[in-house]
Amino acid sequence: MRRPELQYDFDDQKDYLNTMVDKVSSVLANAIEHTGCAGLAVSGGRSPVPLFERLSLEALPWEKIHITLVDERFVPPDHPDSNERLVRTHLLKNRARQARFTGLVSHPGDLALCLQDANRQTHAISLAVLGMGDDGHTASLFPEAPQLEQALDTQASHRYVHVSPAHAPHERISMTLAALLASGHLLLAISGPHKRRIAEQAALQATPRLPVSYLISQSGVPLDVYWHP
Repeated sequence: MRRPELQYDFDDQKDYLNTMVDKVSSVLANAIEHTGCAGLAVSGGRSPVPLFERLSLEALPWEKIHITLVDERFVPPDHPDSNERLVRTHLLKNRARQARFTGLVSHPGDLALCLQDANRQTHAISLAVLGMGDDGHTASLFPEAPQLEQALDTQASHRYVHVSPAHAPHERISMTLAALLASGHLLLAISGPHKRRIAEQAALQATPRLPVSYLISQSGVPLDVYWHP
């Protein structure tokens, strides 16, 4: 098993968080140095909140950074479950308020139009920050979703796809596997013994039963996996 997580295995959340902040900042600064700009795609949920809060204080040229979402629930941007709301509340403030941001729910009443707008994004993604669910999903690439095969197509030309989770609320808009593998760098943040076991199992082989396995088991894109208890 390829185990990049063991390079970033922490006993406490403070060291875990500090190292992730340093890594994200380094990747973004390096992209800006070499290309003049950087693209950051972030995930929602409660887990990234401490990372967002810390990142918002980093002394980066935020005006050169374009932030977007790895995935989004199809809810209005002011809805409590909205990833956009989470990012605006916890990341797009302090120094990071200068960043450009593109959300995914541009038409709260029309998912198809939202998807069209999302797929008009063309900026490069320097770094995608991902989490993982207890079922092995990452982004909104859920096991048993009817669109999963389409979402896992590595030849897909579109960045985002509509996903209907089998066991989670709300329709979703999610980055495809192809789009994630086109990122310059991937960062997967997980915590707890159960998720560690899932990550270790996912590293054995790529399987739609654990969609995160398509990222953990690949070697074409740099992937850092951060874990703490």
